[in-house]
Amino acid sequence: MRAILNAVKTGLTEIWAHKTRSVLSFLAIAAGSVVFIDAFSAIVDTYARLERQKEVSGIARMRISQNYSQTYSSPDDYVPPPAISYEDVEKLKEKVPGLYMVSPEGRDWRNVLEYGGERLTTSLTGVTPDWTKRDFIYTLKGRFLDWHDLENKLRVCVLIKEAPPPPGFDKTMKKKYNFTGGYDTLVTHNDMVGKTVKIDGYTFTVIGVLEEIPYSKRTRSFVNSYQDYKILAPVTTLIHYSFIGSYQSLDVNIDAGAEKDFEDYMKKVSNFLKIRFGDEEFFVVENQLEDIREKIASSVRSGLVTISLGMLAFLAGGIGIMNVTLATVFARTKEIGVRRAVGASRSDIMLQFIVEAVMLGLIGGVLGSALGYLWGVPIKVMVGMDASPIKAWMPMVSVLIAASTAFVFAIYPAWVAAGLKPADALRAE
Repeated sequence: MRAILNAVKTGLTEIWAHKTRSVLSFLAIAAGSVVFIDAFSAIVDTYARLERQKEVSGIARMRISQNYSQTYSSPDDYVPPPAISYEDVEKLKEKVPGLYMVSPEGRDWRNVLEYGGERLTTSLTGVTPDWTKRDFIYTLKGRFLDWHDLENKLRVCVLIKEAPPPPGFDKTMKKKYNFTGGYDTLVTHNDMVGKTVKIDGYTFTVIGVLEEIPYSKRTRSFVNSYQDYKILAPVTTLIHYSFIGSYQSLDVNIDAGAEKDFEDYMKKVSNFLKIRFGDEEFFVVENQLEDIREKIASSVRSGLVTISLGMLAFLAGGIGIMNVTLATVFARTKEIGVRRAVGASRSDIMLQFIVEAVMLGLIGGVLGSALGYLWGVPIKVMVGMDASPIKAWMPMVSVLIAASTAFVFAIYPAWVAAGLKPADALRAE
């Protein structure tokens, strides 16, 4: 232990005596630490987002919608695409049991809401209680739609209160294209639960208000599932009162539950469409699981490329430290001879130069870790980027890699120093 402490003391003296050379030696190591921390935090964040996706939005997802390319492919033989009705959705649930979520949606894009003497433009979407099982980015006041509402085709609805736009949002574009601004103002400034409103002449009772949670608290999803919902009502009610025409097809969002069951359920859903409608090609079954896998793989590949660049920086730093250590050995040849003459062993000489090199690596690793944190958190936030989710162990691993790199590249110079014969070293000028 005393030998190591003496080596540390001598190393600090040598580093301080040659400050410029020492700084240049560990700068590449520091650069490698910055890149390593940033890239590794991105990979860790990818898998953390995947876990949050499983909890909040699910991963074994698919969506059925009409395939317009199939029906419009021939200019002469136009065949209207078949429409998925609510009865078709119920039959799907019967024929393919065990699905975690089967959530049909039908939208009427432009509706007139009347309340308090005002007439406001809005949009109406028909859903079922299964709608709340995934992507629920809301807090609920009142209650949501239940199966009793659907079975009895009740004229009840739930209003959506929009969250403020995220920082950097183009407010000019929102102002230009926001046709429902009056509706948003109404829901924001009035307690609507329990009130009655008219939608396209029909009286509806507001049973609940869903307030979007702020963008900063939402889970970033691998699949862009966001829809601009305004008013939700039982899909059966909208069909019964002709808000959704018989010619309109429902889109169906499906969650298979466990990822391992996804492929099997995908085949069962495709078979159902083929049997029910004669040709599954009339519909597109979007494989959202495959999209998620591709995005994860792309993110990991990008992170690994960046980590490779960081390892190259470590390698360059290690070569620099080896070069500097060799130069130090030849500059201190006489000192080595004196130490050998007074009884220092070869291992003592090797320890001296290895400790000095490792200290350079440690300093570079600590500096790089500090810079990596500054870049990953405050600087990224200031320039409008997402902060890197840096964990406490990442800088520790970075410093360990830096010290290990310096150790490996110091072995050869230290071995050269230990191999000098005392008599030859003492004759050196």
